Amino acid sequence: MRRLTLVVLLVLTGCATPADDSATGFTAVDLTARPEALTTHGDALVIGTRPTDHPELVTRAKDGALTNVKLTPSTPYGKEAHWYGLTSDGTTITGVGGERGGAHGNVRWSAWTGDSRQITEKPQAFSTFGGYGAGELIGVVRTRNGPLIIGTWQSAKAGLDLAAWTYAEETWTRQSSAGSVLESSQELLRFPLAVTPNGDGVLVVGWQIAQGVVSAAVWQFDGTTWTTAVLPDGDAALAARCWDGTCHVVGRSKGKLAWWKSGEAWTKVATPDIPVSDDQDLAAPVAINGTPTLVIDHNGVKLVSEKDERPAAGPTGKVVATEKVGDQVFVIAGDRLWRLT
Repeated sequence: MRRLTLVVLLVLTGCATPADDSATGFTAVDLTARPEALTTHGDALVIGTRPTDHPELVTRAKDGALTNVKLTPSTPYGKEAHWYGLTSDGTTITGVGGERGGAHGNVRWSAWTGDSRQITEKPQAFSTFGGYGAGELIGVVRTRNGPLIIGTWQSAKAGLDLAAWTYAEETWTRQSSAGSVLESSQELLRFPLAVTPNGDGVLVVGWQIAQGVVSAAVWQFDGTTWTTAVLPDGDAALAARCWDGTCHVVGRSKGKLAWWKSGEAWTKVATPDIPVSDDQDLAAPVAINGTPTLVIDHNGVKLVSEKDERPAAGPTGKVVATEKVGDQVFVIAGDRLWRLT
């Protein structure tokens, strides 16, 4: 009888043990088009999507309900735009789109403003984002004083300056970078790559060359003043997100993943040994169960923290974006949208 009882207990225990509890599971969110950009809008997720030849915008409510936002383009290139960035203050949604065209194949930019019911392209003068001195637009971000578009523009001294555009009365206006930490020179060239909200202002990350030395760098705007800092032992900062008063920046150092955290000074955080190539993009870190986590394609999609690296069950392919809405985490990977379960 004792032997029979032991056998029954073993069988029951075996049935109760999961086959593999090491992978973190994701569920695909069914969309009708390829997702390109994400942002939060109150307690909803905003998804910038694009079928074969035009942009679309979708909101996902907390209960999972998907709703198409009416999109009203105003220019030929707006009708064909890809999403380069989305942001929201909880009331107004602002977007940046772009599609290559013209004799030189440059990106023709479009700026969008609206809410969860309708978003409209607001036509701008060609010289606003284009023309002789044009650089690139890297994203749009909310601040206390309204949205900012961050990009680059021809420097009066050398190369390209980091540039910021403000919005008022349906018009985007580029602010002068002269004399600020956004300006490049023959001794120091600046290359912004990504932008994220940071309190009342923004954090821009990228890299710079100062007298032949390449370094990862950040530029911070507190709503009034721009400041800059070099990140220790880094070649390029590629993505960032700030929450609970701390900013987390990920990038590259000597061909490997690098992670920095803000504080009284920027510090480099130890991470698993993961290669990051010169042409590789990274998505912004996100808090998962309170732990700062990077979702990255490293021999399959993985969740990487300071402590470990573990597989993500479901997503495959290049990781483009991450976003957190309430306690739900979303990832664009392999041209699909995934929700952490």
